[in-house]
Amino acid sequence: MAITKKHILYAAISALILTSLISCTKKESVENEVEERENIIQAVRVEALKKRDLRKFIEINGNIRAEKSMSVYPLMQGKITSTNVHLGSRVKKGDVIAYVDPSLPGSRYALNEVTSPISGTVISIPLKEGTRVNPETAVVTIGDLSKLHVITYIPERYVSFLKKGLEADIYLEAYPEESLQAVISEVSPVLDEASRTKEVILNFTKADSRINAGMFASIKLYLKEYKSVYSVPTSCIIDKLGKKYIYLIDDSEISETKKICKVRLTEIKTIEEIVDRSIIEFVSDTETLSNTENSSNTETSSSPDSTKASPLKVVVQGHESLQDGSAVNIAK
Repeated sequence: MAITKKHILYAAISALILTSLISCTKKESVENEVEERENIIQAVRVEALKKRDLRKFIEINGNIRAEKSMSVYPLMQGKITSTNVHLGSRVKKGDVIAYVDPSLPGSRYALNEVTSPISGTVISIPLKEGTRVNPETAVVTIGDLSKLHVITYIPERYVSFLKKGLEADIYLEAYPEESLQAVISEVSPVLDEASRTKEVILNFTKADSRINAGMFASIKLYLKEYKSVYSVPTSCIIDKLGKKYIYLIDDSEISETKKICKVRLTEIKTIEEIVDRSIIEFVSDTETLSNTENSSNTETSSSPDSTKASPLKVVVQGHESLQDGSAVNIAK
């Protein structure tokens, strides 16, 4: 059968109609998909955004020693014949703690007394009777155990924070659940080139009979205090194209009937990370700043006539799949 112009026209019209139908179907499908996506309600957990005090700290180790201690040396070489003390003995300045016999073969000399230069407690007796010593050999070590301190070494990167008066919590292995308070009393003026550390001495703020010289100490040293700052869990901060954001609950979009609200992507600047929290500042969201300040001021107000504003809330869990304006349901 011969194909006429009429047949060709019919075919063209049919193709055009089919193409239009397919296009409309695809458009409708895309619109439905977008609508379904918008209707998805993401469950999230939130945290009230309010000011708090935070302290930057480092955790290091140290040793407890007598604040005042001294090694005792004989005046001449010889052999230790006897000692009048043992570990833990209390001595006074001038007490005889040992005798050294300076006699040589073929000659005999009087015993030489080794006396304590300070009052305190015997904390070390490194040598036994019969050991030969000289004026450079320590016979015992005397320490004043009424005053103990902690010696530690701070890495070079934290040296700029060091100063007298910084506070610390001290933990002992014998009493792991209890912290003792101390403050920095001395900071070495030099840095050790080998270890790249600085020696620091901390004094206990209160005497405690449970503390012994020679104990190992775990130290939490507080380097800097941040007063009344905003902070959020570091894990809830989103990085996008070199900028940092958090999701805030948009109170203006709350649905009282369905308990549904929307989120607002808000740009922030991080100031300091302390453990798992980051201190933040808002970049340019003046509305957020105003609302947050008003919420904080209302929370601290003691006036019975003040209207209590609900503090802003930041999404701390469930933010991974959110977008600006996403609908969410706040999980309890």
